[in-house]
Amino acid sequence: MGTSFNSWDEVAAYFIFADKLIVLIILAFILALMCIGLVASIKRHEDEAFAEHLNEEVEKTT
Repeated sequence: MGTSFNSWDEVAAYFIFADKLIVLIILAFILALMCIGLVASIKRHEDEAFAEHLNEEVEKTT
C-alpha cells in the first residue's frame, strides 16, 4: 500500500465550514435529534416486545 507522495510537504487540507460556528451548531443539533429519535424508536420497540412477552406468559399460566 504505497502512496503517491513521500512527505507531507505542500499537502493542503480544506475545512469547508470548521470556522463557521452556526453551521457546527446546526449539525450538532441535527445529530442530537437523530440520537434522540433512535433511542425513542428502540424504546418503543422494546416496550412492544416486552408487552407481547408478558401477554404470552399470561396465556401460558391461564
